[in-house]
Amino acid sequence: VVRHGDLIYTATDGREYKMSLHDTCMGCHTSKAAFCERCHDYAGVSLTCWECHVASEEMKEKGP
Repeated sequence: VVRHGDLIYTATDGREYKMSLHDTCMGCHTSKAAFCERCHDYAGVSLTCWECHVASEEMKEKGP
């Protein structure tokens, strides 16, 4: 979504997923360090995500 504006992801097995941080992504990507920070570091951006997005319970426990 961020890079290409695509709203549907098609996996190698042909399954399609709606690209949505709340509805799909955070269901599997629960690690702030492995998912959020890694992507933001790669992109060279600093965002205040949780002003708009709802953090998973794991992220709330670990803090910023």
